[in-house]
Amino acid sequence: MSVGRSVAVLLLLVAAAGCTSPEQRAVDPPPPSARASVAPGGLVAGCEDAVAQEQDPGRTYRVAAGVVAVPSGDQVLEPLEQASGAGPARLFAKWGLLVRSGSTVELSLPPGWGDRARINWGDSGAEPATAITVTACTAGPGERPWSVFTGGTWVAEADCVPIRISTGTEQVTVELSIGAPCRRPGG
Repeated sequence: MSVGRSVAVLLLLVAAAGCTSPEQRAVDPPPPSARASVAPGGLVAGCEDAVAQEQDPGRTYRVAAGVVAVPSGDQVLEPLEQASGAGPARLFAKWGLLVRSGSTVELSLPPGWGDRARINWGDSGAEPATAITVTACTAGPGERPWSVFTGGTWVAEADCVPIRISTGTEQVTVELSIGAPCRRPGG
């Protein structure tokens, strides 16, 4: 084999292998939008997705399962149209989710709600889903104990949406009035 031909084969092999070393290709981190993507149980949002820390949830919020704060039951959250036609992401009601320092919680819609609603919080850029796991920041001494995550609830039409909150030791369901008040006996 001539030197010219050997050089040509070598150049083809280098081009086929790419311009980076195997070590660089193996350790390159995923883009930021991939870190909070869909997990087996739904979406994932972590401390890095929190937009603020608060001292307490405030009077327009209620605490559920001791570690999550959602809008109070008497609030009707007004959704805005996001997509034309029908579907579980047609209307969107924006509200902040607060999670107590150091807590990890899963929020999910009950079975049968997949065609009616979706949820999402954090900076994932992912499409809303029927479940999300949220991990709050750990507060240091003198820091505010509630992490705030932006997001909210999408619905096909105004509805009373049940959201299950699981902490690992406790599970509760809260109802949110998205465009229509939740009807309660005697209420």
